[in-house]
Amino acid sequence: MLTEVLVASAIAAAVIAMAMTGMTGALRAGQRAEAVQTATIEAQNIAARLRAGLPPETTAELYPDWQIAITPVDRPVDPRTGAVMSRANLTHTGYAALSFEIIYLEPGRLNPGGEP
Repeated sequence: MLTEVLVASAIAAAVIAMAMTGMTGALRAGQRAEAVQTATIEAQNIAARLRAGLPPETTAELYPDWQIAITPVDRPVDPRTGAVMSRANLTHTGYAALSFEIIYLEPGRLNPGGEP
């Protein structure tokens, strides 16, 4: 009888230990998913600011966890205004695998009459 109780207790302890390990893993995965979701929302906010024409430097100050690299995509799209397509590469410093590429139109810096 005592042997049966000891065996049953050992089995119960093993099952509880495995359940706790599984729950811990699920909790960590949930926290990671929440952090990635927050970072993705931040990236969307950065993209909205860039598309609205706010300076990348100002945006970078507001989001210190992000590296923002702006490069031109092509020559001016509109010869009258000098508008250009720009590429923003966003990389999260906390999650190396989390990066986004955004292509957006920047207003030109030419005179309204189209003269450089």
